[in-house]
Amino acid sequence: MGGNVREADLKEKELYAAPRVVTDLRDCAFYHSMHIPGYGEIKGDWDLRGIEHRYLGGVDFRGKRVLEMGTASGFFCFYMEGRGAEVVSFDLSEEYNWDVVPFAGFDQERILAARREEIRKLNNGYWLGHRAHGSRARVVYGNIYDLPMEIGPVDIATFGSILPHLQNPFLALQKALSLTRETVIVSETVWNRYLINHLLSHFTPPQATFVPRFRTLQNWDTWWYLPPPVVKNYLGVLGFRRTTVRYFFNRYRGRRLLGYALVGKRQ
Repeated sequence: MGGNVREADLKEKELYAAPRVVTDLRDCAFYHSMHIPGYGEIKGDWDLRGIEHRYLGGVDFRGKRVLEMGTASGFFCFYMEGRGAEVVSFDLSEEYNWDVVPFAGFDQERILAARREEIRKLNNGYWLGHRAHGSRARVVYGNIYDLPMEIGPVDIATFGSILPHLQNPFLALQKALSLTRETVIVSETVWNRYLINHLLSHFTPPQATFVPRFRTLQNWDTWWYLPPPVVKNYLGVLGFRRTTVRYFFNRYRGRRLLGYALVGKRQ
């Protein structure tokens, strides 16, 4: 028995990232604007303060174990913890590459190196906030297509603005939802340039829009625009057939943008 316990403890240590001690804001990046105790107001690209409940589909997190896919600098991790959740955050670290669109003739290594540095600073921002908030959340770093099953069962999985950045969003959902007992939350932005696609998706068979443009090398970090009917179809295939969609307005670099939160319940 004692040997099995020690083996389990060792596997857990290998699974979860060791906390970083980060105290210098200059070595951090922040995806979301937030208040960090001891540091004050921190400005990020996205300001979702005051709409957290709507962004997360109105779901109750009390007593739930949550798998948060793509924690970035931890804004929603700390919010869900404050609402009574036990959170396991999953994300890239600087040891893993962004899922870059492989444009022919594109200097991918330069882009990947710059993105790895950005990811390192986002990780640092998370750990600075983690310590300042007294968070008990645990972190797993890795490749989203190879999600460790050792994380174990969770009640809720969240995907906040993650799926469009993945070459295979369905596979990412499949991996996470194989661990998810009850609920999945997918939150995305309705970008103005895809508003027509969004509206048409409610009257035509569900289709994802392929975003990269080879003539201009635009959108090297984004693969898809996914309107709600497409995501509903993904979730239905994976057994989460009872879905609701809520819309809200968020703020990106001062711009007011429409967003949606799609909540799926396991049938």
